[in-house]
Amino acid sequence: MDTQATRTRRSTRRSPGAGVPEPLVGAREAPPSRVRALLNNKWFLRVVVYGAIVIAFQVTAIVQGPFYLPTIPQILGGMVELFTEGHVLVLGPTLQQLVVGFILAMAIAIPLGVLMGRFRFAEDLLAPWVNTLFVTSKESLLPLIVLVFGLGFGYRVTVVVLFALFFPVINTAAGVRYVERELRETAEAFATPRWRMVTQVYLPAAAPFIVAGTRMGLAMAIKGMVIAEIWVYIGTGKLLSAFTLSPRRLDLYYALAIMIIAVAIALNELLKEAERRLRPFSQVQRET
Repeated sequence: MDTQATRTRRSTRRSPGAGVPEPLVGAREAPPSRVRALLNNKWFLRVVVYGAIVIAFQVTAIVQGPFYLPTIPQILGGMVELFTEGHVLVLGPTLQQLVVGFILAMAIAIPLGVLMGRFRFAEDLLAPWVNTLFVTSKESLLPLIVLVFGLGFGYRVTVVVLFALFFPVINTAAGVRYVERELRETAEAFATPRWRMVTQVYLPAAAPFIVAGTRMGLAMAIKGMVIAEIWVYIGTGKLLSAFTLSPRRLDLYYALAIMIIAVAIALNELLKEAERRLRPFSQVQRET
C-alpha cells in the first residue's frame, strides 16, 4: 500500500537537494547575547579594567592611610594645588627638553636605520655598537654624561636622545631591510637614483616600522626625561623627589606623575594616528 510516508521517500530520492530543510520564511539569525556584545566592546572592557584599578587603589589608600598612599579625592585636590601654587610651570622646561631631545633622536635614528637596512657594510659597521648600547643600562652612563655636558640643558637633552635613539634605529633598519624584492627590482629597472629609492621606495614601504619604533622611542624619551632630572635634582625630577620627602606630599607626587602620564598618552595617541594614516600609503607603495 502506497502510504504517505512511502510517497514522501520517493519524492526525496527524485528531487535533487531534497532532504535539506529549507529555511523558514521570515526566520532571522538570533541576535548576539548582551554579554557577548559587551565583551566585544573595547570601551566597556577599558571602563571595567580601569574602574577596577581605581577602586582597588582607593580601597588600599583608605586601609594604608595618607602617609603611604593618597586617596583619589586627595590626588584630584593635589592637581588643583599644582596649578594654584605654580608647580605646574616646572613642566614647561621639562617638556622643552623632551621635545628637543626627541626630535634630535629621530633625526639621527631614521637616517642611521636606513643606512643599516640598505647597505650591508653599514650594518656590519654599526650593528655591534647599536646592539651593545641598546642592551646597556642607560642609567649607568649618566655620570659620564654629567662629566661631559655638565648639569645644564645639554645634559638633559643628551639623556633624552640616549634613551630614545635605539628603538627607532632598529625598527627602521628592519623595515628597510624587508622591503619586497619585487618593489626594489622594479625601481632599479627604471634606473631610479639612490636618493629617490630611499625617499620614494624604502621610507614609504617601511613607514609602519618607523612609526612603531618612534612610539617606543617616545616612551623611552619620557623615561629619560624624568630620570635625567631626578639624577641631578632639578626641574620636575626635583619636585617628584621633594614631594616624597619631609613634608611628605604624596597627593602632589601622584598628581604630577599623572600629568606626566597624560602628556605621554596624548603624544602616543598622535603617533598612533600617524601610524594609521601611513599604513594605507605603505600598502599602495607595495602594490605599485
